[in-house]
Amino acid sequence: MRTHKFLKLHSIIVFLFIFSVTLIISCSCTYQRMFYYPDKKNLEIQITEYPSENIFLTSKNGKQINCLFVKSNVAPVATILFLHGNAGNITHWKKPLETLAKNGFQTFIIDYQGFGKSEGKPKHKTLLQDAETALSYIKMRDDCKNIKLIVLGTSIGGHLAITLTKKHQNNINALVSEGAFTSHNEIATYMVPWFIKPLARLTVLSQYRAKKNIKQISIPKLIIHSTDDAVIPFAMGKKLYKNATEPKEFWEIKGKHIHGILDYETEYIHKLKNIIG
Repeated sequence: MRTHKFLKLHSIIVFLFIFSVTLIISCSCTYQRMFYYPDKKNLEIQITEYPSENIFLTSKNGKQINCLFVKSNVAPVATILFLHGNAGNITHWKKPLETLAKNGFQTFIIDYQGFGKSEGKPKHKTLLQDAETALSYIKMRDDCKNIKLIVLGTSIGGHLAITLTKKHQNNINALVSEGAFTSHNEIATYMVPWFIKPLARLTVLSQYRAKKNIKQISIPKLIIHSTDDAVIPFAMGKKLYKNATEPKEFWEIKGKHIHGILDYETEYIHKLKNIIG
């Protein structure tokens, strides 16, 4: 009788363990999908005042990603690898791209897998693969050689930019992040209702965390965050700055989430030029 009860208890424990693991894996995949809101409808961008080049690159998993290289009409001050946020696509960044070109920056912007004309589906892992593919391509271009390189990321792209820079800082001159969060786990836990927070802490997984990786970056860093940011809490920007090593600068602004270059064009350009000396 005792053996029967033990076997029954053992079966229940095994069932609960398998159920819990399945739930965690399922929720983790669900939460990962909830991070991305790509736009695949508005796909055309017209930049007429500055030379531009539409490029497709093959990412590490074989998917084609769409990229746009916008040049300046003057000798470039620097090349910018631009990593946008978790929504929209390249076309949403027309005005900032033109602003950068007007001020002497040539910018290489990518649509992650699943965004715009890019193939595949967005995942934390593939975003990093896409960014690394773009970085490798930039370093091979003749018109980018002997020119300083800035990695500039906004929102989820800011989080991504920190990890990319940590892995490849020998090939990068400066890092700029705007409206970035500290980790996928912390932002997911922050956003969900209180009764789901414990589950989010357990199930939102990622291979990289900005708050950890920024500690290992030795090149110049500019961290931008708005006190009015209604998407990513201002405190996360401050935490990234606190964790960062010197040389570093924190720029506190006001206004909507990742609207810095739109609302503070002159100051933004000045800081970009200043960070590369």
